[in-house]
Amino acid sequence: MLEIFDREKNKETLVFPGTRLGVIEEFYAGPGTYIDDGYIYAAIPGKVVIDKLNYEVSIMQSKNKKLVQPVVGSICLGTVVSVSKQMINIAIYYVNNVEVYPTYSCLLHVSQASRAYLETADEAVALGDVVRVKIIDAKTIPIQCTMADSHLGVVISYCSRCGNRLEKIGRNKLRCNECGNIENRKTAIDYGHSALQFKL
Repeated sequence: MLEIFDREKNKETLVFPGTRLGVIEEFYAGPGTYIDDGYIYAAIPGKVVIDKLNYEVSIMQSKNKKLVQPVVGSICLGTVVSVSKQMINIAIYYVNNVEVYPTYSCLLHVSQASRAYLETADEAVALGDVVRVKIIDAKTIPIQCTMADSHLGVVISYCSRCGNRLEKIGRNKLRCNECGNIENRKTAIDYGHSALQFKL
């Protein structure tokens, strides 16, 4: 199902880009959000803030982030921001479970996307996927990473047709329960697990 913010249950939960926050008939889209087809979505990771007086929903990023620098071996969580034939560009939001700001830019070569041979990077990920990666070179700019191990890979993904959240049905196969679309990803072993909800 689509990742939708629950105002009662998820008050202190970090939301990722692409989480549906509400509808334009109910709220104005504030900082850190965007509108698509009448719905308001999170554009950045952070805490949802609802201004009931001005009918505005926005995303607030934590002010007390720690200064954390990725090193070789660091496990990072981020969002895929671009995909070319050979390269995947990832915006890193978490380094070893510590939220970081500003985000780090990280590159993943298609050869590091999976232990299996992939011809193109879009066989492993899609734009907007939330991925867990491991840093393999922290001296380059951007830093370099891998997601070839079983605990690395896509952890949250959305349907390219309708935007609803994809459910895992096989090793690297995902299905949309809304439109029935089936897509391939290089998934982490714990894809979609509830423990992926980080607290601010």
